[in-house]
Amino acid sequence: MHDLAEKNKYIGFLFMKINPEYFALGREGIHEVSAEHARDLARFAKQLTHVVCTGVNGRYDQVTMVEADTLEEINAAATAFRMGSKARYCT
Repeated sequence: MHDLAEKNKYIGFLFMKINPEYFALGREGIHEVSAEHARDLARFAKQLTHVVCTGVNGRYDQVTMVEADTLEEINAAATAFRMGSKARYCT
């Protein structure tokens, strides 16, 4: 491991803008997709921090921060996020 990695953790930011189709699913549909999304990312739960941006910034609805010791962990979390059930509703 290089010197910086010994001292610092890596931080990755996953930015989500949710499509209107997601909200058209209704309460039950959103719950179903969100539950599946949570299962997709469960193995990274200790590394994730979600920030909901609705009403704060029109560009993004949610920002997920991933903290990890290696870039490989960041990449694995980002890939799971992009390939997960909620990803089809995000731009």
